[in-house]
Amino acid sequence: MTSSWKPLLGLSVSALLLWWVFRGEDLGAIAAEVAAADPWWLLASVFVATAGYLLRAMRWQVLLTPLRSRTGLRARFAATAIGFMVNNLLPARAGEFARAWSLARVAKMRTSACLSSLVVERLFDGITVVALLLVSLSLPGFRADSELAGELVGGAVAGFLAVLAIVILVVTLVLARPNVVLAAARALASRLPDTAGDRALSILDGLVEGLGALRSPMLVARAAVWSLAFWLWHSASFWLGFRAFGIDAGYAEALFLNGITALAVALPSAPGFFGPFEAAVRVALVGVLGVGENPALAFAAGYHVTTFIPVTAIGLWYFWRMGFSFRQIGLARKGGEEAVPAL
Repeated sequence: MTSSWKPLLGLSVSALLLWWVFRGEDLGAIAAEVAAADPWWLLASVFVATAGYLLRAMRWQVLLTPLRSRTGLRARFAATAIGFMVNNLLPARAGEFARAWSLARVAKMRTSACLSSLVVERLFDGITVVALLLVSLSLPGFRADSELAGELVGGAVAGFLAVLAIVILVVTLVLARPNVVLAAARALASRLPDTAGDRALSILDGLVEGLGALRSPMLVARAAVWSLAFWLWHSASFWLGFRAFGIDAGYAEALFLNGITALAVALPSAPGFFGPFEAAVRVALVGVLGVGENPALAFAAGYHVTTFIPVTAIGLWYFWRMGFSFRQIGLARKGGEEAVPAL
């Protein structure tokens, strides 16, 4: 379904980071900490984390408005769950395409347009995460070494902003001069075989169409509010997780950890983001917040696995109910939407 080097790179990064996180640690003691976690606080944490996918589905309508004034919440939630399920089980971030493709199939839309709306979603996520990460450092309840935290955040944010700036530049060019972009694309497509050129232009048309939400100040404002609500909500799941594992840290620290992990999982990794997540938790909780290694690593393992299970199960259920298959997704990624029979 993807180039062979991408899964290999992700597996290598995950293996290296997991080795770094757990090297020299008493795995039995960490497992005992996980087993001793308060089940009610952990259940609450998992519930909040899983409910966050519903918030994502609700926000998605705002970004899809220029394409379709109304899409069903159930269809958006199903597609969101399917996308994260695929990310948890398959390599190379195949879930991003699977999420767009699933909604496009159900709502009779273009996959490329739906995929473009997810690019916009990632822009809002990135900006919101960075803003909240910086805010967390100035909250009265934040008890970490501010200088060390500032250095960590500064390095992470600098690298992320460099990538974000490039994306924003490209998106701005497409929004400001769509005709110029399309004309250049047609010139390049004319050098390709007819079917390949036509397919490339169709995909680009869909991508340009999917960026439409950024042309409306009202939609931008609504998407920003939804993004803020989602990330504040998701940070609450970390705070509840702290309670489950007996970690003495407040909401400000949860906000800080949420931002660090959100940036870390952007790295190449094995399915499920195992490795980057645990490394981010170790750096933030042990290195910056001074939490003991055993409870911190127990939180990393326990929180990650328990929040991994529900969305994966929900995504698989919707995947089965809708009659989808991984082969269909593979054909769609390789050959375009026309390679897959319509529902």
